[in-house]
Amino acid sequence: MKVSALKLKIWSEEVISPLAWQRIILKALPALKEMGYELNALMNPSETLVFSEKSFEIIDLAVRELYQTEILPELVTA
Repeated sequence: MKVSALKLKIWSEEVISPLAWQRIILKALPALKEMGYELNALMNPSETLVFSEKSFEIIDLAVRELYQTEILPELVTA
Protein backbone atom coordinates (compact mmCIF):
# COMPACT_ATOMS: atom_id res chain seq x y z
CA MET A 1 0.00 0.00 0.00
CA LYS A 2 1.22 3.46 -0.89
CA VAL A 3 -0.29 6.81 -0.08
CA SER A 4 0.87 10.10 -1.56
CA ALA A 5 1.52 12.65 1.16
CA LEU A 6 0.70 15.47 -1.24
CA LYS A 7 -2.68 13.93 -2.11
CA LEU A 8 -3.46 13.53 1.58
CA LYS A 9 -2.52 17.15 2.22
CA ILE A 10 -4.70 18.43 -0.60
CA TRP A 11 -7.62 16.22 0.47
CA SER A 12 -7.42 17.31 4.11
CA GLU A 13 -7.22 21.01 3.23
CA GLU A 14 -10.13 20.80 0.78
CA VAL A 15 -12.44 18.40 2.61
CA ILE A 16 -11.72 19.09 6.29
CA SER A 17 -10.29 22.61 6.62
CA PRO A 18 -7.47 24.78 5.28
CA LEU A 19 -5.38 24.14 8.43
CA ALA A 20 -6.21 20.46 8.83
CA TRP A 21 -2.93 19.17 7.41
CA GLN A 22 -0.90 21.20 9.88
CA ARG A 23 -2.92 19.85 12.81
CA ILE A 24 -2.72 16.26 11.53
CA ILE A 25 1.05 16.42 11.09
CA LEU A 26 1.63 18.00 14.49
CA LYS A 27 -0.51 15.31 16.12
CA ALA A 28 1.35 12.50 14.32
CA LEU A 29 4.82 14.08 14.43
CA PRO A 30 6.32 12.22 17.43
CA ALA A 31 5.66 8.82 15.84
CA LEU A 32 6.61 9.98 12.34
CA LYS A 33 9.89 11.47 13.57
CA GLU A 34 10.81 8.06 15.00
CA MET A 35 10.37 6.72 11.46
CA GLY A 36 12.77 9.31 10.06
CA TYR A 37 10.38 11.95 8.75
CA GLU A 38 11.20 15.63 9.20
CA LEU A 39 8.65 18.34 9.98
CA ASN A 40 9.46 20.48 6.93
CA ALA A 41 9.12 17.55 4.52
CA LEU A 42 5.77 16.63 6.05
CA MET A 43 4.33 20.15 6.12
CA ASN A 44 5.29 20.75 2.48
CA PRO A 45 5.35 17.28 0.92
CA SER A 46 6.86 16.79 -2.50
CA GLU A 47 5.11 14.76 -5.18
CA THR A 48 7.53 11.91 -4.47
CA LEU A 49 6.82 11.60 -0.73
CA VAL A 50 4.85 8.40 -0.25
CA PHE A 51 3.75 7.01 3.09
CA SER A 52 4.24 3.34 3.88
CA GLU A 53 1.43 1.34 5.46
CA LYS A 54 2.76 2.01 8.98
CA SER A 55 3.14 5.76 8.33
CA PHE A 56 -0.33 5.90 6.82
CA GLU A 57 -1.80 4.20 9.90
CA ILE A 58 -0.30 6.95 12.06
CA ILE A 59 -1.76 9.68 9.84
CA ASP A 60 -5.12 7.90 9.69
CA LEU A 61 -5.27 7.66 13.49
CA ALA A 62 -4.53 11.39 13.79
CA VAL A 63 -7.34 12.18 11.32
CA ARG A 64 -9.77 9.98 13.24
CA GLU A 65 -8.83 11.48 16.61
CA LEU A 66 -8.87 15.09 15.47
CA TYR A 67 -11.78 15.12 13.03
CA GLN A 68 -13.80 11.92 13.62
CA THR A 69 -13.63 11.11 9.92
CA GLU A 70 -11.87 8.63 7.68
CA ILE A 71 -9.44 9.11 4.83
CA LEU A 72 -11.08 8.32 1.50
CA PRO A 73 -10.09 4.86 0.21
CA GLU A 74 -9.45 6.21 -3.28
CA LEU A 75 -6.43 8.09 -1.93
CA VAL A 76 -4.74 4.76 -1.16
CA THR A 77 -2.99 2.89 -3.97
CA ALA A 78 -1.82 -0.71 -3.98
